[in-house]
Amino acid sequence: MPILSVAKNGEQLCVVGSDDVWMFSASVWADIWGPEGSALTVTGGSKRRQNDETDFLIWEMQHELNVGDRITFSFEEGSISLPKGRKIEDEPTPEEKKIDFFGPVPEEEIIRLESRPALNAQCSWRFKIEGGVELTVAPDTTRQSVGLHLLWNEERPQRMRVNLSKSSLREITSRTGGEEVFLEYVPLGTRFEIAVGI
Repeated sequence: MPILSVAKNGEQLCVVGSDDVWMFSASVWADIWGPEGSALTVTGGSKRRQNDETDFLIWEMQHELNVGDRITFSFEEGSISLPKGRKIEDEPTPEEKKIDFFGPVPEEEIIRLESRPALNAQCSWRFKIEGGVELTVAPDTTRQSVGLHLLWNEERPQRMRVNLSKSSLREITSRTGGEEVFLEYVPLGTRFEIAVGI
């Protein structure tokens, strides 16, 4: 069974182990508005109990990344999480109200969000798979967000979905997709990184 090991600038942030979860996901996200350069989130769903319920577990939530930061992901053999994931109720309640991007967003709200100053207009990433593809990707005025999304579940334990994409705010709010830059199911032993602003 696999683990996902996540490191920042060579220092391990967390390991999500399949002993603890039936699925895990990780994402790195950035848009032209900022203010952060990019952000990392690592979460998972705990093993199902007899009543089929599961807990939402958090390893990293909106971990801020700056220019020069490198996030390395290793999908490898293993099973133990370090540290253990925290349940969502252990997280502090955010002080400001967040937009619900899963519900319909009024047109006036979309216009307001689109008109914010571009504090992160110079954002760019280098995406590299060890021994394989190397890509540079950046948001722009047409597609203002970039995202790397990883997804694994125990039904197909020997592979993980890796998707690098660009999306506009309107594509995100209407859930119509965007531009797929890279999409593969990678095998165990795959290692790759995002370098922010490099």
